Amino acid sequence: MLLRADENGPASARMSSFFAQLRLLRYARPHLGRLLLMLSLMALSVGLQVLRPWPMKLLLDQVLDGKPLAPKAQALISWLPGWQTAHGLLIWVCLATVLIYLFGSIMTMLSNDASVHLGQQMTFDLGADLFLHLQRLSLIFHSRRTVGDTISRVTSDTYCVETLVTGTLMPLLRAIVSLVTMFVIMWGMQPTMTLISLGVAPFLMLSIKIWGRSLKDRNRERRDLEGRMADIVEQALSAIPAVQAFTREELECGRFRDYATRTVAAYRRSTRAGNWFRLFVGLVTALGTAAMIYLGGRYALSGKMSAGIIYVFLNYLAALYDPLEDITYTASTWQGASANADRVIEILDVDPQVSDRTDARDMQVRGHVRYENVCFGYDADRTVLKDVSLEARPGEVIAIVGPTGAGKTTLVNLLVRFFDPWSGRVTIDGHDVRDLKMRSVRQQIAMVLQDPFIFPITAAENIAYGRPDAPREQIVSAALAANADPFIRRLPDGYDAIIGERGATLSGGEKQRLSIARAFLKDAPILILDEPTSALDARTETMLLGALERLMNGRTTFIIAHRLSTIRHADKILVVDDGRIVEQGRHEELMVRGGLYCSLYRQQMEFARHAAAEETEEAESLAAAEG
Repeated sequence: MLLRADENGPASARMSSFFAQLRLLRYARPHLGRLLLMLSLMALSVGLQVLRPWPMKLLLDQVLDGKPLAPKAQALISWLPGWQTAHGLLIWVCLATVLIYLFGSIMTMLSNDASVHLGQQMTFDLGADLFLHLQRLSLIFHSRRTVGDTISRVTSDTYCVETLVTGTLMPLLRAIVSLVTMFVIMWGMQPTMTLISLGVAPFLMLSIKIWGRSLKDRNRERRDLEGRMADIVEQALSAIPAVQAFTREELECGRFRDYATRTVAAYRRSTRAGNWFRLFVGLVTALGTAAMIYLGGRYALSGKMSAGIIYVFLNYLAALYDPLEDITYTASTWQGASANADRVIEILDVDPQVSDRTDARDMQVRGHVRYENVCFGYDADRTVLKDVSLEARPGEVIAIVGPTGAGKTTLVNLLVRFFDPWSGRVTIDGHDVRDLKMRSVRQQIAMVLQDPFIFPITAAENIAYGRPDAPREQIVSAALAANADPFIRRLPDGYDAIIGERGATLSGGEKQRLSIARAFLKDAPILILDEPTSALDARTETMLLGALERLMNGRTTFIIAHRLSTIRHADKILVVDDGRIVEQGRHEELMVRGGLYCSLYRQQMEFARHAAAEETEEAESLAAAEG
């Protein structure tokens, strides 16, 4: 029979989600030894569960009622001293009760320890893989996702693998072993009652059918809302100066409270679904137990079963229903973990837009860079770079200028392989960068950006971020070359001083000098300077220019410049407008042509003259007032 598309779709999606979640079980593979230990402990625990009701059976039938032991039972305990008397048997019953409890508790302790170790290790293994995968995804991916929700997936949702293995798979195996064991023993005791007791199974399966999907949907809704709450916190704390300056604290708190209210409602819906599920399952097993009590009582009244046998059977019935409930609840737990697993798999299934080819190789480069008819865009319907071609020979300084949004930063990002071109190619020393390993290419390119990205680690570790094994002498030499050594030594602990989050304890110029020192230490043949001084005042910029000139010496340098006065001595200036290189040449040549570069340069010079005149006029007015 053919299924309609709308019927097949959800079922197909559920099966796809199920098999995707099974992929996460591979994180248990490196821990097979611990899994085998847990399985052994599980088997011992089931054996102890089988023995648990028998001391009470001996008390009721043999000690209190004086009934003789069956021949097989006598053979089993014949080696125990004093078992022939009621008092002696009573002592052994008490001792057996304590020993069964003691060994059962030890098994539980060992199993819990192994479970916690296995679960935590799998969680952190998955978290590490997810974190690494996220770092390899393209800048386009990260620009379209919120940081808070992404962090939540790494730090919270990865616990799904622990739940799937130690919270569902292992309990499911234990439940199946217990179910089979109890069924076999109960069948030997009373087949009719055993068959009737299994009448609850179809109703338990029905409960999974009714509430299973709802439980997963409710849990997914809750986790998504928690991710949005994390987004609000991350965004507000990242922009705390703006929040305080515009007195938006109450507004941000209101946004948080709004999502918190929605999350509480989602929690309640999830809890209600779980409660109704457990109520139905408990009611079904309670009715089954009541039926067995009634039937067992009738057998006892007619002399077909002793009180001790009824007690043992009812204990085994509970031991039979417990795994049936466990199997049912495991389905519920699986659905809850599935919501988290889906959020993890959504990220793991994102293919990096930029990756190494199978035959990619390492290569030491000199720095001869060419762009050959390169086209690229972030969206299929919007081309950012259009048929761009350029050449930079080793040691040359190439300046890239143009209006905001012209594609300047995108141009250099293709060299670092943050993206790959749609068409055309970028080569280094005649080799397409896609034929080289990304790690090899990026290790030979140093970058100094407008935002220097300072980390909350020591000053020395910030400088050595690209070369963490660099000796202290080279770190200090790089700082000296970048004019960073004087302010570093003024810090409380010098090079071992912890820098605040995002360099909050440093000025803009100091952060940029650390970034320049980082590039000096990397000592790469290719250098990219992406508007490194545009956010600084003119005085601070002047202090950094000497360090930047030393850094550029002998390297193939691409410098994106906002202030055109700083790139007058570049070997070649590329003027980018609307994704195309519309002009190129030296400063003097471009000024003679009178094109876009000349227009931009004259506008900046005119603006600078006006600013200087205003400063002079203000200073003269202040001097006159003081005089």
